[in-house]
This record gives sequence, C-alpha cells and structure tokens, in this order.
Amino acid sequence: MNRYLLILSVFCLFTGNTFAQRQFPQDLFRNPLDIPITLAGSFAECRPNHFHTGIDLKTNNKENLKVFAAAEGYISRISISHSGYGNCVYLAHPNGYTTVYGHLNDFVPELMAYLKQQQYAQKKWNVDIKVPAGAFNFKQGEQIAFSGNTGGSTAPHLHFEIRDSKTEEVFNPLLFGFAVKDDIAPKAKQLAYYNAEDFYGTKPIFVNLPAATSGKYLPTHTKLPFAKVFAGVDVLDYINGSQNWLGVRNLKLYDGEQLLTEVSLEGLFFSQNRAINAYADYRTYKTRNIWFQGLYRLKNNPLDIYSHIRNNGTIDLSDGKVHQVRIVMEDAFHNRATISHSLQYGAPVKAVAPCKGRWSAGTDNHYRHFSNQLFLDLPATCLYDDVCVAVKARLNPKGLSGIFDILSEQIPCHDYFKLGIKLHRELPAHLASKLIFIHKIPNASLPGSNSQQAQAAELESGYAVARVRSFGQYAVGIDTIPPVIKKVNNSNPKKIQITATDQLTGIKTFTASINGAWACFRRVGNQFYYTLSAEDPKGTLQFEIVATDESNNERKLKFSVKH
Repeated sequence: MNRYLLILSVFCLFTGNTFAQRQFPQDLFRNPLDIPITLAGSFAECRPNHFHTGIDLKTNNKENLKVFAAAEGYISRISISHSGYGNCVYLAHPNGYTTVYGHLNDFVPELMAYLKQQQYAQKKWNVDIKVPAGAFNFKQGEQIAFSGNTGGSTAPHLHFEIRDSKTEEVFNPLLFGFAVKDDIAPKAKQLAYYNAEDFYGTKPIFVNLPAATSGKYLPTHTKLPFAKVFAGVDVLDYINGSQNWLGVRNLKLYDGEQLLTEVSLEGLFFSQNRAINAYADYRTYKTRNIWFQGLYRLKNNPLDIYSHIRNNGTIDLSDGKVHQVRIVMEDAFHNRATISHSLQYGAPVKAVAPCKGRWSAGTDNHYRHFSNQLFLDLPATCLYDDVCVAVKARLNPKGLSGIFDILSEQIPCHDYFKLGIKLHRELPAHLASKLIFIHKIPNASLPGSNSQQAQAAELESGYAVARVRSFGQYAVGIDTIPPVIKKVNNSNPKKIQITATDQLTGIKTFTASINGAWACFRRVGNQFYYTLSAEDPKGTLQFEIVATDESNNERKLKFSVKH
C-alpha cells in the first residue's frame, strides 16, 4: 500500500500541475531599453482573435529610443510588415531562448544594409528573412535597433518576447526577473455564468461585483436558471505607476474546497493562439466589448493552459443546494484577489425550440441547404462547441445569389471552412475571376490592416466558392473596380507618399519603379512611402505605381519627380 502511494505521488508530481510549477531563470536577460520598465501591455492579455504574446514597454511616448540586446546572441530572423509586429528582429541566444523586438523603426546600420539587399533581391518590402547563424552577433547590452510605432501598433512602444528557440513556445517575460514594481492585486468587475449544457444556445447571466475589501469580493447570493454552470470573470491587472490594464497570470475556480479549474497563463503556442476565442467569451466581447475570461474548457478548445481541470470546469448545481464558489485571481508578482459567491439552482430558463440539426465540435460537418443554394464543409477544427444549425436564406432578385445568414457573427470560428453559394445566372467568362463574397471583415481580424467589405471567391460548377473563417451574412457579388491610387502632396519634395485603397477587398500587391527599376516603398496601412536619397539618380525621375486588389483588378499611376 505504501509503495502504491509513493508511485501515485510521483505520478501526480509530474502530471498534476507541471505547467504552473515551471521555474524560469532570473538573471539571463537585461532590460532591452535604457529607461526603467513601465508596461503598456502584458503577457496573455485578451486581444481580438489572439492572446498578447509579450510585454509592451513604454518609450515615454517617443520613437527612436535605443534598443539593446537582452542577452548575448545572434540575429536569426528579420521580418518587415505593415501589420502585426511591423519591423521586427529576432535574437537567438546560447541559453536556448530567442528574444523578439517588435514595432521598431530601424535596425543598426549593418542590419539595415542587409535588409535592403534582401528586399531588392526579392523585390519585396514586406519580407520574412531567416538570417544565417553567426552572420550578425551581439553581446548583451549592444544596440540592435531603434524603437518605433510600426505594424499593428497604435502608439510608440517596444514589443518584447521571450521564446523557446526549438519549440517556439512563448513565455511571460515578467517571470524572468525583470525589475517591475507591482503590489496591486487584480481587479474584477463582473462575473458571467453560462449554461454548460448549451453554451452558445443560451444567454449568459451577469453579476456585478461590489467593491473589494482587502482584496476580497463578496457578491450576494445568486440563483441561476442552469443546473450545470460555467463561470467567467471580467478581471484586469495593473502595476504601480501605470494606468494601462494588464492580464493576469493564474486563475482558480473552487466549488467548496474542490478545485475545479486552474488556468496558468505562463506560456503559449502560436498554433493555438486563435483559441483565445474559446478561452474568453467571444460572444460577449462582440456585443459588449468586455473580455470575460473562462474558468471552463469548451469541448474542442485546444489550449494547453489548464494545469488542472475537472469535468471541464462545470459547477454542478443540480442538487438544488447552496454552493460556495470561490475564484482566485493572481498576477505575475503573486498579488491575489478572491471572489466568494454562493450559488444555487433556481427556476430553469424558458424552454427553447429543439435543434433541427446540430453541428458537432471535433468532427467534420457537411451541410447543404434544402434549396441547394448553399453548402458548407466545416473541418473538425472549426467549432469550439456544439451548435444548433442555423442558416437563414433571403431572396435577393437583383443580386447574383440569395443572402444567407450562417449561424451568427457572435459565434467564433477557429479554422477556415469551405463555403459555396449558387449563382442565380451564368456569368460571362471574363467575370468568372471577379467573384466575391460580400461579407464584412472588421479590422480587428486583420491587426494593423483596414477592414474589408468582401473577399475574393472562385467559380466552381455554378457556385461561388472560397475558404472563409467567420460566420455571419454572406452573398455573392462581382468586383471589377480597381484600387484608387493617389499621390499625396507634401512639403518635403524628397518624400514620395502614395495612398492606395480598394472599395471592397484589400490591396493585394503594390509595385513601384523608378526609371524602370524596382523601388522599395515602405507601407503603413494603405499609405506607401519612398524617400529619395543620394543613391537615386539625379534629374527627372519617372515613377510608375501598380496596385492590384484581391480580385486582380489593376490600377496604374505614372508621374515624374525632379531630384
């Protein structure tokens, strides 16, 4: 018996809570700036369609602060984009970690020269370059770049990450011993309770929290109309000297003395990052712009952040008794706050019409509308939980197809699915390549980019077909309108600025040449910039700009500039 208990104890040690017990080195990395660390954002904050995967260091609302190597290493990757991390550099270290520095303006001269050579070789401004190991080595504290406000950034700051070089798992940098003063416990505002047996089919119940006393929240007794309940909490964290809200590190849910759920937000994998929409309440975020962090796990949630979960975090109130529920919230510096709430099963919700059909999460789902005007192929990775099939069709006599409401835009979709909508009439051959799905894509789905009113589709056997990644309203249209290109007049004759926009989809390609030679314009949203330098030929320069949209509609602009 004693031998059995010993084996069981060892098994629990290695399987019960290993994620939460990881230890991180405290003296490997230095502050990448030469000013004290003040945070504008923290690890694992809830963001549209993703967790924030690093910390955002304030730069005193300035750009071009020197950025230093956090430890000895070599440049392993350079990426340039008008969205996401913007101008970004990756530094691989002998200790097995990689540090990432995002939203930069420029790199040090030797890196800028290498970048320019690569861009002109590829004839692309937006590049993602794997740099040969040892080509650019830096000691700890040597300058590597200048801070900025590029990509999906909305204000000057430095985005900083620490990753495992082999697995690409990204860790909370605040667990590595950086000097940050924080004695403020997380602050909660509301609770949300969900029907665990019909998550997307029943509206949640919200409970406002009273002010905390000594870090404890004591809401009044609540009767819920669900026999089996999931819990979520609207919780934010703060540090000394900053008004910016931050994310928490650890959440625990107890029913009495029994631990139901522990969420440990210490590491994340990018392949799972979109599953923020399963962890947090996507529906309430879309309707109320509030992130309720879930202390439950939906059926098809792939996240590896649950160091403990029992029965998917279900609070079983079906016995009708009063349950003492407790939620413990902890930040990266072990400041804690607690919610203690007594719950009881009350009158059930009003009965709703039974499902006419159901799409099951975790399995492939194939659907064809009874009118034969629409089909859907949903892979097993598409849905986080089971949903009632809800596809509504409306006539659209003047359009190319009917108008279809597929589920709701408030239900998240993890993976792409195939959508086909039948055309009402045949198209001339020259229009077959101009098909689009009219469907609004908010800019929050495209970090750093503009919103779109449509996306490109293809013609297959009389259907417009595309892989899409959101539910909501769809109809078929035609896009023959090319982008609009304008040269912006400014006071600096050496700075060439072009605006390229598209009415329906987005700018797919932008190409510029000077006297017939490719020119490297940098992109900020839908603005494109080129600054004349001594390297450009003297005299009258002939510029040609070509922009295409997702339907391959093309627009050209020619002009001359004296240099």
